[in-house]
Formats: sequence, structure tokens, C-alpha cells
Amino acid sequence: MYLVIKNHPIEGPGILVDLLDDKVKEVMAWEDYPKDFDGLIVMGGPMGVYEADKYPFLYKEMEAIREALSSGKRVLGVCLGSQLTSKALGGEVVKGHFGPEVGVQTVRFLNHLGEKKVFQWHGDTFTLPPNSSLLAYSDKYFQAFTFKKALALQFHVEVDSKMVERWVEEYGGDRKVIESVREVEDELYSLAKELVKLWLQL
Repeated sequence: MYLVIKNHPIEGPGILVDLLDDKVKEVMAWEDYPKDFDGLIVMGGPMGVYEADKYPFLYKEMEAIREALSSGKRVLGVCLGSQLTSKALGGEVVKGHFGPEVGVQTVRFLNHLGEKKVFQWHGDTFTLPPNSSLLAYSDKYFQAFTFKKALALQFHVEVDSKMVERWVEEYGGDRKVIESVREVEDELYSLAKELVKLWLQL
């Protein structure tokens, strides 16, 4: 079973549920976390890691990340989840100096995946924690790293156009991004499949 920690009700695991054969249990970040799980997935949210005093459950998530890795379990961090993973492992998270990344954009992977289109919606960025390995980057920011059995992804690997539509309705934004996701939905799903495979092989 994969434990999915959500920081906002509408930012769930999305297409990852299908890719993990429905073997997921979702909890909100401020709830009690089960201890018996095979892998930990930490999702996105509208808050920043540097706002942990305002949202103390972020401290709880970082401790859960450290505990999972120390016990040999896998961790997948998505957007805010990737930033929490960085901070939990000794990295830093700040507001991005080159502005937000929103919409379908290209990132460059340092492995066989090469250049891929991904969906972005973030304004913060992370540094690479000690002993981690950079996996992907964009023109502006680091986009992915690995550390032991952890995979941290700044972009949103979990989305389809329906999920993005809910986000636009909740958070505001240009509805054109919904159609841009719909146009590359198959590509996004294929990449998500590749990244889940990579994660399960760490």
C-alpha cells in the first residue's frame, strides 16, 4: 500500500492511482498517518515550505519523509512534496527568483528520457540536498532529483485535464492551460508511467 499525503483536498494522486494499481490510501496532512505502508507519496498544495510555522503539519510531513527513508521505504514528492523532501534532507526552499512556472512546459532529464513536456504550477523552488542526484531541470529551476529511494518532482506528474480544470476553478488562472493539458494528455500519462517505473526501481 502507498500512503498519499494531501495538503489540499483537490490536490490528490490523480493518475498515479491507476499507475499504482489502486493500491493507495489517502490522508490529509493534518490527520494521523498509518505506519504500515510500502511507499510514501507527498502531494502538492498552495502553501510554501517556509510557512511551516503557519502550517505546522508541514513539519509532520518532513519527519514522515525522513522516517520513511531511514526505514528503507520509497518516497515520492510532487511539487510541494518535492520541496518538503528537499528541506527534510537538508536542502532549502525559496520563492523562485525567475518567476513562477505555470502550464505545459519542457524539462530536460539527464537520463534516457531526454526532453519531455510536463505540467507546472509553482512559484517556489528547491536546492539539491546533500548527496542527492539531479535528474531533471528547466530553463529556470531544478525539476527533479533522487536520493536513495526518494524521487522528488517539482512538476505535477499526477494531472490530467480534469484535475487542472478543478485547480483553475479553485485557485483562478487562465483556462487556456486546461486545453493545453488536454492536447498532451497521452504524453503526460506516458511520462508518469516511466517515472513511476523509475521510482519503483530505486
